[in-house]
Parts: sequence; structure tokens; C-alpha cells
Amino acid sequence: MRSVRNLPFLFVFLLGLIGAFPSHAWGPISHQVFGCRILGLDDSACLETPSGRSLVLGSSAPDAFKLYLEGGHRIHGFDYAGFQLRYAMEHTGPATPGFDALAYSRGFGSHLAEDEVGHHDDGYLPGGVGATWDHLHEAVTDMFLERTFSGRYAVQYFSSFGEPVVDFSTAVIRAYGRERGDDTLAQASRDSVAEAMRRFDSLEAWEQRVGAFDFFYRREIVFFDPYSASDLDEARENLERAASCSIEAAGTWRENVSNPDSSPPAPERAVHDAVKTFFRQGRCQPPPRP
Repeated sequence: MRSVRNLPFLFVFLLGLIGAFPSHAWGPISHQVFGCRILGLDDSACLETPSGRSLVLGSSAPDAFKLYLEGGHRIHGFDYAGFQLRYAMEHTGPATPGFDALAYSRGFGSHLAEDEVGHHDDGYLPGGVGATWDHLHEAVTDMFLERTFSGRYAVQYFSSFGEPVVDFSTAVIRAYGRERGDDTLAQASRDSVAEAMRRFDSLEAWEQRVGAFDFFYRREIVFFDPYSASDLDEARENLERAASCSIEAAGTWRENVSNPDSSPPAPERAVHDAVKTFFRQGRCQPPPRP
């Protein structure tokens, strides 16, 4: 592993501040950019409709609850994601002009499948590298994907969606807690859900402010490449391969969770099996060096 000391001092100082926050596999911006690609778009057109923006928000949302809601690590899971999607389908409620609960829920579950690829032993964000390195690598990847995004990228914050996203999330979390016999989630307050969202918004905003001072993102994406890329083109190719693999895994989840005949564990098993196959076939990682 390369030494962080070889990076520009300003970058290490600024990114070290991000290191104070917990890691979450792919970073929030990476997940949101993947959300755009799920829509078949790789530019700001993905943010032009409430449905698109809601799916992009959902693509980073699981980490908000894992990090900042009591018992939230149980929300960051396939069982909850499937439950939430079914809830959104069965409880449509009055239409809101700015928030699409169904699209949000599809993005939410896609996030989990993407993490399966990112944190695979041979993945782009493998475990066992130490917390500091993991934080920095996630932040570098976020910044690179944002800077190379076609058109102006705008982070989707919970606060932009107002009361509907808080009301929907609180209702689903409570319903899930009651059905699973989880008193902590069954009794989650609306204020605690809103606070988790507010804190996650602050985390994303802080990363944006720090990233504005990073002028070395091209060098950094090469430096942090887990496959020891020799130049920017190779590093970009490795990242894009992992991103495409993550999006394909997300598609596997959406396809299986939409099957009315499947049991709740089936989509998770399908993702696990698909990811194993992807890596075995070498579709997520570069071939071994001779």
C-alpha cells in the first residue's frame, strides 16, 4: 500500500477532517452518481424530475440511518429495503410534487447491492486496509466522480424533499419494527428520523466544502487505486469497471425484489450469487498482472 505521506499536504490535512466521520463503503456522492446511471443517465438530466431526484436521494439514504439513527444498522439491510419497497407500493398515499416514495425505495435497495461489490475482498473498496485509508479512498472516489460528472452535479439532500420524505421514512421504520418485533425501530420518533437526515445532510455538505479545495483529484484517483494503476487512464478504467459491476448488482436486486412470487430473502441471495459470479468472471476487477 502506498503511503499517505506521498500526497500533497493540503489534501491530507483537509481529507483528514473527513476521516473523523464513519466510513460507509461507497461514499454518498458515488452512490448518488450510480443512482443517475441506474436511470440510464450520466449527466444532470437525471435530476430534472422528482422521480429521478428521489431515486438519487434513496441511493445514498441507507447510510444516514446506519450512522445516525438508533438501531439504524438494521435498516441498512436487504430485509428492510424489500419491506420498504413493498410498503411504498401498498401505501401510495396522496401524491406529492417533490418526492416519489417508490423511486426513493428502489434507489435505497440498489445502494445495498452496490456495497456488495465495493467491499468484496477483490473489490474497489476492500476491507482490511485501515480506517484512515478507507475514508480517504471513499472521499477521493466521491470527488473524482463529481468532478468528471457531465453537467453540473447537485447533491441531493434530504432537506430538499421537505416533510414527505421524513413522514414516509418514519412510517416505514415504525411498521418494520412492529412486524419484526424490534421495539427500538417500532418506537422511532419522527424527530429522531429527521435528525438522522439532518446530520447526514451536514456530512455531505462538509464533504462538498472540503472537496472544493482539492485540485489533485486526478493524481489521487491513481494513487488510491486498489489495483496499483500506472496512470489516470488505467485508474479510470478500474473505477468504471467497478461502478458498472455495482450498477449491474443493483439491477439484480430490483429485478428479484419485484418478483411477487419471491420470498423476502430471495433478492439478497440473488445479489450475493450474482456478485460472486461477476468477480469469478473478472467483470468487476482488472485481470491479474503477469
